[in-house]
Amino acid sequence: MRTRRTLRRAAAPLAALALAGSLAACGSSSSAGTSSSATQYDKMSLAQLEKPANAEGKVTWYTTFSSDDVDPMLKAFNKIYPKIKIDALRLSADQIPPKIITEQKGHQYTADVVSGDSPQIAQLIQAKTLQPYTPPDQTALPSGLSLPKGYEGVVYANTTPIAWNPTIVAQKHLPVPTGIETFTDPKWKGQFSIDPSAINWYDSLIKSMGHDKALALVKKLGDNDPVFVESHTEALTDVQSGEPAGAATIYGYKAASMKKDTPKQVEFLNYTPLPSSLNLTDVVANAPHPAAARLFDDWLVSQQGQQAIVDETNHTSIRADVKNDPTVWDEKKWPAAWGDPMLASSAYNSELAEYQQALHAPQ
Repeated sequence: MRTRRTLRRAAAPLAALALAGSLAACGSSSSAGTSSSATQYDKMSLAQLEKPANAEGKVTWYTTFSSDDVDPMLKAFNKIYPKIKIDALRLSADQIPPKIITEQKGHQYTADVVSGDSPQIAQLIQAKTLQPYTPPDQTALPSGLSLPKGYEGVVYANTTPIAWNPTIVAQKHLPVPTGIETFTDPKWKGQFSIDPSAINWYDSLIKSMGHDKALALVKKLGDNDPVFVESHTEALTDVQSGEPAGAATIYGYKAASMKKDTPKQVEFLNYTPLPSSLNLTDVVANAPHPAAARLFDDWLVSQQGQQAIVDETNHTSIRADVKNDPTVWDEKKWPAAWGDPMLASSAYNSELAEYQQALHAPQ
């Protein structure tokens, strides 16, 4: 029997949600946690913000961007704003809520801006650890999606196609994937990976297929002995090395980049509707550098900042005036199946437990 990997992070979001409830019960709020002197910046234009932002000279940014992506992004930002130093702390998505919530419970305010997957940012909004801010150059949300007013900043969209190693698939005489259902084929038993914390993906399946069909699909995948991985990037790296041969949960932007570099080791497929989710950005309550935080937050969602992010990282922008990788994002070919960007804590807990049970994942 195939040995599955031990997971460290599968149940971590549950603890974060418990912390969120504790902080909210203590009466902290985004409005109460924002000083009147800081809110004066909300109505300023970018030109007006630049002077006080330069005087502050710093932003502390908690982010899920990979370390390789951060430096080129910040170089692009500093070409425009050379007097503002961005200290980026790279964290996994499930690490961000407990870190900020724990800090604020101890009256420690370190982060200025946070960006991460929508379920984790939703936890922070529900815990009232962020403050509302609407950047001047913010774009409209995709049709059918909504976010609380003042918390609508989108850094990028993530798509979750499937991937496989074409060389290994040919060597093992495995069926070439034509969709996510291919991994339920008995011939693929133990030959593919899945992330048991991928609630973005599972929720998008529920929204597009309906709950019963989505759960039935995940149960079939779980019954086919998947290898459990801790991240979408790890899943792709494993596919590239050939063990296992395929992956059910990977990110399209990363797969496209790896395919360009190693086409014999990485192939991916966008199936329809294409599971998609949002990565959000917000200003943190009591940000120690309120003007610089707002300026950086605006740059992240602006046309100029978004194009720099796409050019440097191959992430996908939701802006119509930004050119994306056409192999990753084309809603005419692959309509998006959006998960709920503001998934309630109770729904998150329920879906996580159900998803992991269906996969036979350790909880």
